[in-house]
Amino acid sequence: MADTTSLFDEHGRVIRPVLTNTKADGSGDWVFPAGAAEETTGALIVVGHALSEVLEGHSFTCHYTQTVSDTDDKSIIAFKTPAVADVHVIIAASASTAATAYIYEAPTIDANEGDSLPVYNRCRDGDATTVIRTNTDPDEIGAMSFSETNDDHVTGGTVLASIPLVSGAGPKAIGGTARDTQEWVLKANTLYAFVLNSESDADNVHWIEVNFHEHEAI
Repeated sequence: MADTTSLFDEHGRVIRPVLTNTKADGSGDWVFPAGAAEETTGALIVVGHALSEVLEGHSFTCHYTQTVSDTDDKSIIAFKTPAVADVHVIIAASASTAATAYIYEAPTIDANEGDSLPVYNRCRDGDATTVIRTNTDPDEIGAMSFSETNDDHVTGGTVLASIPLVSGAGPKAIGGTARDTQEWVLKANTLYAFVLNSESDADNVHWIEVNFHEHEAI
């Protein structure tokens, strides 16, 4: 059932105007559901898709930061996508010295390894995420982080995207400069790792943030 206080239903589709005061000849008044138009003027309220996901309680974020000390030390956020929801992600990262950011699909993540990482709903009255962490037995809802001391528990996978980070630059999105080149719609029931790899033997302050929205697949 669509939430009539929104311009979008649970699948992100626009709520259409409805016919009211129907007459015998089939005519009537086309109006938007309550909340879809400004009360005084009746003007249609336009809400961007990203904001609509926040308002619907489908938008989430998690972040991880650490200081690594050597070349190829990694900072990692990882989770498994649920079987019944689309997960759309945008990743941003920064580093104090040279580094490379990656998105890996279907890596091998050793069971029951990694640290639990909080995932926050951007609508603070919203429900919990549906992504899964595999560092517990049984698996639980949430994400994982891996530091320079346990990053060897995440290996392999398909590199979907990578971007070099210049020393001190960022935050920078993995992808282009616009949302349509930054956003990925992830496979269901699949492990993903979002990795920041140090390219320097100097101390390197890593920061990585995964922003995503999710809704039940159509």
